[in-house]
Amino acid sequence: MRRSYFRILATQVELKRVVGRVEAFCLANRLPEAASNLMNLALDEVLSNIQKYGYEAAEGGPIEVELTYSNNKLTAAVSDRGGAFNPLELELPAVTGPLQSRKEGGLGILFLKTLLDSVVYERIGGQNKITLVVELPSDNGREGA
Repeated sequence: MRRSYFRILATQVELKRVVGRVEAFCLANRLPEAASNLMNLALDEVLSNIQKYGYEAAEGGPIEVELTYSNNKLTAAVSDRGGAFNPLELELPAVTGPLQSRKEGGLGILFLKTLLDSVVYERIGGQNKITLVVELPSDNGREGA
């Protein structure tokens, strides 16, 4: 199993650094660019929501991210100390019908549930933890480490 751990503050400036971290991790593990791009999109959604809604202070609170690659799975575990919030319990938005009749929000959660292989939320020791998984085909030239 290969791991990378980093901690950022829930600020827009800090969130921008995550893309490079994910790309470097995937490159070091010779993972396909598509996996890196998908994980970066998912992390952007999760981290942006933490930054916007998770902390009341303008300077943002800490966010911990652990990337792992094992058994052909790229996983990101994201933890924050914001208020308890399980995004997976939100009602999924309507995606049909006139735009004017649709409720705002929820598309990011729909995106996560649709495009990722697994999304799990837990509340552990006063922290929110969301785990995102992208499964890679076993024929991607890598052995599950």
